[in-house]
Amino acid sequence: MFLKSDERSPVREHLITTGRRLALAIEPGEEVLACIADACRRHGIEQAIITVFSGALRTATLIGTTRPPDDSEAPLGDTIDVVYTEGIGSGTVSYDAAAGYVVHLHVALGEKNAACRSVAGHMLSGTVHYVAEVVLDEVVSPRFGRESSVATSGVATLTFTDA
Repeated sequence: MFLKSDERSPVREHLITTGRRLALAIEPGEEVLACIADACRRHGIEQAIITVFSGALRTATLIGTTRPPDDSEAPLGDTIDVVYTEGIGSGTVSYDAAAGYVVHLHVALGEKNAACRSVAGHMLSGTVHYVAEVVLDEVVSPRFGRESSVATSGVATLTFTDA
């Protein structure tokens, strides 16, 4: 359903045309984000939706904190490292000529050695323990971008441009 010309939505939205679907089984010791970007490059996929991420990680670094933040409204500037986790996630992949592939993946992980204590957040890096399985749906249009604003406290968020 399209908005009438006099309607304004508080949500940026765009119908998506998908192309190919690519499944990955990432081997132990490999870095998750690099493997996703490399697979996209090999198959000529410039942008995608990560519809499935599940797996076991030996290590992961997330944007997060182990203590309550001083300002809950501000983006977190801290990172946390977790080891021996299993979890799920989803996200997007976009390509920028200057930045290259940008894999934006959010995960929820349970730490095996901490009675499955849960952590969640934006993944900065992750090394596969047993296996990580990923399904990517190629996005043919619109064109994905990332843009920060005052409203998002400087966090770059997804934008859409007609291809």
